[in-house]
Amino acid sequence: MHHGLRFCRVSGWLSRGAWLAAGEVLVVALVLGCNGDRGTNRSRMVSGGKVAPLESRFSKEQDFAFVLPQLAPVAGVGGVRASHCGVCHRAIYREWQASTHASALSDLQFQAELSKKSSPRWLCLNCHIPVQNQRRHLVQGLVGGDVLRPALVKNPGFDAAMQAEAITCATCHVRRDDQGRSVVVGTRGNPEAPHPVRADPKALRNICKRCHDPRGERITPLLVCWFQTYKELSEGPHGGKRDCVGCHMPVSRRRLASEFSAYPVRKNRQHHWVGGGVPKRFGGYGRLAERGYHPGLVVKLVRAERAAGVVGFEAELENRRSGHALPTADPERHLLLLATLRASDGRRQGQKRSRIGQVWKWVPRAEKVSDNRLSPGGKRWWKGSFSAAASTGAVTLELKIWHVRLTSKNAEHMKKARVREDYVPGLSKLLRSLERHYPLATLVYREVVDLATGKRIRSTAAQLIRTSAAEQRLPLNARDY
Repeated sequence: MHHGLRFCRVSGWLSRGAWLAAGEVLVVALVLGCNGDRGTNRSRMVSGGKVAPLESRFSKEQDFAFVLPQLAPVAGVGGVRASHCGVCHRAIYREWQASTHASALSDLQFQAELSKKSSPRWLCLNCHIPVQNQRRHLVQGLVGGDVLRPALVKNPGFDAAMQAEAITCATCHVRRDDQGRSVVVGTRGNPEAPHPVRADPKALRNICKRCHDPRGERITPLLVCWFQTYKELSEGPHGGKRDCVGCHMPVSRRRLASEFSAYPVRKNRQHHWVGGGVPKRFGGYGRLAERGYHPGLVVKLVRAERAAGVVGFEAELENRRSGHALPTADPERHLLLLATLRASDGRRQGQKRSRIGQVWKWVPRAEKVSDNRLSPGGKRWWKGSFSAAASTGAVTLELKIWHVRLTSKNAEHMKKARVREDYVPGLSKLLRSLERHYPLATLVYREVVDLATGKRIRSTAAQLIRTSAAEQRLPLNARDY
């Protein structure tokens, strides 16, 4: 996700107002009680063809293809929005507000991708706004079995405020019982809670798979919506020992509901989900360290020197802190390695660039070309040398590694996207000034070597975060990535 979010890469822009023209069929019917449950779809005819049930296209293991059922207000709470939960669970609510999950719908890159002509919007939204309450329209099936032609009906239980919460508390913690009543799912039961609680820790630990382990094959020629994070974890040194929750939701000791002094202070999970450390807005850097961010990559500079007029270096890279490949998930994420020689006035004398990540060809059909990511626990040497000509006049060697979510080149394309603004008001304007709002990369390592003395100065974690935040002031063409 991201860890970050499930990746959906499609191509071809959809002009504003052309949504239904692109193939989505609005069925003029108000279906009360329609909840998106499996087994409720039946084949029928609409203008343009036969409507096939979702089950004919997606298997029961592909949870992401089915919206989570409509939820009634939780007894004793008054609703199922995160804002309702936050009245008592204040600390967790604040953590969630700063998380990637809370920004899953408003994320600028996601919105640009969602507006492309070949995007099955309904399917992408199943992970970014997964609860039926959040959907203005519900998918009743696929016209002609085509994922790009969903048959839609209006949802009488649509909640616009809950939609804006994106991946909200109810996504993981609220389910229906046999009578259709909403029950809070927790890791342990609590008879003192003001609402019904069902203890099901196993279900909560596995809930990540719904969106972060989508199963199946290619959805369209241009849409790749799956990745191998769980496979990477199971085959790595932590396989069978750790899971998503173990790393991405560290434990702290506190009251689950901070205002209830009768509740015991005990271990419960944090809800930050920091992931790869590239926040959805520049303000997110302010709390990144507080939220527990640590890069998965560990770098050890073994050699950096000038000899016989040539500057050379060797550094060991290790994926020490990630239980999966680095980077994982979104195939456009990568590590950008930069080795730069500089003169005394800061001018660049020479530069070596390397890339660790996946390389994909997107048209006419999405295909992976190569993959040199670091496996969990894996090590690799980063070596390089500069010729005597490049080294002449150089006084420092600077080594930097960026975790890149989106390159400046792709960001320039995003800025020109024609998008709908039904989910993010002012989206077009935000995209046009994207570089001022949306971080594209986070610096995970920087070390400068004085070539005359051999002295090394390595940036601290706080300095790396400040440098990353300062990218907000740079135009795209002035950035490394």
